[in-house]
Amino acid sequence: MDLRKFYFNLTIIVSLVLFLLGAGVLYYVNANYADNEAVSVSSDKSLDSIFHPLVQSKEPFNVLLLGGDKVSKNSDTMMLANFDPEAMKINIMSIPRDTMVKIKKVERKINYAYPSGGVDLAAKTVSELLDVNIKYYVFIDTAAFREVIDLLGGVDYYIPVDLDYDDPTQNLHIHLKKGQQTLNGAQSEQFVRFRKPNRWNKEIRKYYDGSDIKRTEAQRNFLKELMRQKLNIQYLPKLTGVINTIFDSVETNFTLNEVIRMTGFISKFNINNVEFLQLPGTNYDAAPWYYLCDVNESRALVDEKFPGRDSFVTVDVDVRESYKKMKKPTAPKPAQSADNSQTDSDVQDNPSNADTSITGSDQDP
Repeated sequence: MDLRKFYFNLTIIVSLVLFLLGAGVLYYVNANYADNEAVSVSSDKSLDSIFHPLVQSKEPFNVLLLGGDKVSKNSDTMMLANFDPEAMKINIMSIPRDTMVKIKKVERKINYAYPSGGVDLAAKTVSELLDVNIKYYVFIDTAAFREVIDLLGGVDYYIPVDLDYDDPTQNLHIHLKKGQQTLNGAQSEQFVRFRKPNRWNKEIRKYYDGSDIKRTEAQRNFLKELMRQKLNIQYLPKLTGVINTIFDSVETNFTLNEVIRMTGFISKFNINNVEFLQLPGTNYDAAPWYYLCDVNESRALVDEKFPGRDSFVTVDVDVRESYKKMKKPTAPKPAQSADNSQTDSDVQDNPSNADTSITGSDQDP
């Protein structure tokens, strides 16, 4: 008998049994004990201490998602997500990094918040702007992002146009070819960070204009495809590696118990229940090139799509209320060349098009 083959098969069988047993326990606990907010599993306190951590909460909650370079203390991507366990509904809203906000009573771009005061200030700034409760946060470093994608076997994705960009100062080099392909972690990072090319042409202008708006649109499309492919029961055996990576490399206030509980929802996940949204507002204004949030429309959207009572953030009430006095922004007319399309100088001269994800964010006006 081939002992190595025997032990390999035995390991697979044992792993499968343990997985099914764990899934069964999660299902049984939540089917029989999680019926409302005040969960009391049993009058037996010893049983309560065992089962309570496994019970999945059914209260909607909001999560602030940040992505960037943890070493350089910069955030390149910011999204607000809401998860409703009862309806199995997820809403995700992109927040442009050039969104004008008030930080310490000074007008700043929102991507100034994280390098200036970390996650706490970033969450506080979003909470004050949108009048929203944020229960959790997740900051994923670019290195962790690459590792998670690789652990999941890459992402099958169609790139609509050749992407070429080089910035030696950031050691950032993006070279991706048009077409359907499986992107590994490094290639996925290149795609979600791409904003403008080395050289403009008519084809790439169909998809990018140098602004962060187009990049956040591409990021939402990529995230939706990532979720569609990977949030299914087929990838549950790989969750241990993903969870270990998250807790080794990702900054979050989720506890390990909370993450494990949430894996119980994967079998119910449906990509059709995920809605991607853009923060309402105008395109880039004149210098200093802010994205101007439509506060009233944004807060109405938050009231509808981002319910949640719990928050780890303490807001400045005066700042939160001051946003109500902001006038509804109007979009400026973009500068256009004679052929009614952007010129290279139009894009390059716009300071908001500079890649400040690694350097310069703390100097934004």
